[in-house]
Amino acid sequence: MTYAVVALAALATTALVAPTQPEYGADPPWQGVEVDDLRQEPGTTGWRVDLRAALAPEAPAECLRYRATPVEQGLALVSAAGAWTYGFANDGDCATPTQGVGTRVGALDVDRGTFRWVHDVADDLAGLDLTGPALVSSVTTVPGAGLVLVRAAVDGEQVLATLSLETGRPVEVVETGSAGDGDQFQTVGAVVVTGRQQGVGGVYRYDLRDARDLDRVVWSGPASTTGVALALTDRLVVARADGSVQVDLVTGVERPWGARLDRLIGYVVHDDVVYAPRGGAATGRGDAGFVALTAGGERLWSSDRDVRGGYSVTRSCLAVTDVRSRTVTCLDLATGEARWTDRASSSSALEGLPGQTDDRVFATATAAGPGPVVVRALDGSTGSAGARVSLPDGAVLAAAGRTVGYALAYGSSGGRSTLVAFDLSSGRALWEHAAELQVYAWAGRLVDVDVDGVARVLVSPDRLAVPTGSSGG
Repeated sequence: MTYAVVALAALATTALVAPTQPEYGADPPWQGVEVDDLRQEPGTTGWRVDLRAALAPEAPAECLRYRATPVEQGLALVSAAGAWTYGFANDGDCATPTQGVGTRVGALDVDRGTFRWVHDVADDLAGLDLTGPALVSSVTTVPGAGLVLVRAAVDGEQVLATLSLETGRPVEVVETGSAGDGDQFQTVGAVVVTGRQQGVGGVYRYDLRDARDLDRVVWSGPASTTGVALALTDRLVVARADGSVQVDLVTGVERPWGARLDRLIGYVVHDDVVYAPRGGAATGRGDAGFVALTAGGERLWSSDRDVRGGYSVTRSCLAVTDVRSRTVTCLDLATGEARWTDRASSSSALEGLPGQTDDRVFATATAAGPGPVVVRALDGSTGSAGARVSLPDGAVLAAAGRTVGYALAYGSSGGRSTLVAFDLSSGRALWEHAAELQVYAWAGRLVDVDVDGVARVLVSPDRLAVPTGSSGG
């Protein structure tokens, strides 16, 4: 009898305590990069590196912003850009000094705060007798190939270049044709697609290249007057008036695609599966639903026709937000079945966060006027409600560590330069960090950029300081 009483007491204690225990994930980070998990208000006592000196030494600091593309854990490709590319006014004091800014690309080790290399693509363009101010529109990596792919426009020409990811040295530089307003460009994996319209009202023509051999055009062919094409990891899909074709990257051989690309009303691609709304899912009228298509255009599944709204891919869901009916739905990525539906939602978006280690989805509700942004964390498997987070007006979710979520809020820079941290389990606010110019998660590290273009890593108070980084060579 005594044992039974003790056991019951233990159970009662467990029942009282268990709900208060924080719950965090233990899965690999979503999208592959682990984000720093800073529970205490961080400082900028870690490494520092002068981005402006390395990437745009001739331009005024106040005219610049910086962008980074993650390569892998701890490594990012960083370049400078004119402030106007971030929505700021391109006034007379900044318009001329920022012409040609962005041609320098640097591989930044964000663990050490040093550039492994910095390369100026303008030098490669000069080798083609293209010497005017260049506009770099894309810097990406080619997975598994050890290459960086750069697209630039200069002197009325479009140019593609590849650099060694290890050293930054140029591998290939090719002209792809004259630049125009209707030019198109896509790249996924080693697939590189360029397209342009053949005169006003004419059909589009596309070229397919392999990023590992840019000099060779694998395939060139016509499309339609609407210019609808889709790059996947091993092929190009092109819509024509009489149907859609797919072109193999290796052979350049055309084959029919299993669906009509031009009849998809928008789409999102995840692991080479194309998820798209059909019918009224986009228009809000009539039957709706979603479909999933293989890389070959064959249908994997169709969802119930009453599912409609905005959509995004999370770790486990095609997350659909129907603002009109105030519902959010999680469609299983593999089957299209509705895992759950929240029918009392005022959310305007449902999304996952880069770096998160669980399958939570985050439902964001934005007030019609000024006011806080309310975020609810929902279990990705069941839809059960978890933490509720209140963020400053205009804030957007940005990333997550194992226990900490991060959002970007407006700051003194006029842009979203304040980083807000909250506990993923409880939703409790942890701290805010106001940067002078920018603050972002770069390849897993949280980085503050000041008005002089100096970047500093954010570290917890108990982390040791690291020596100042170099600006590359």
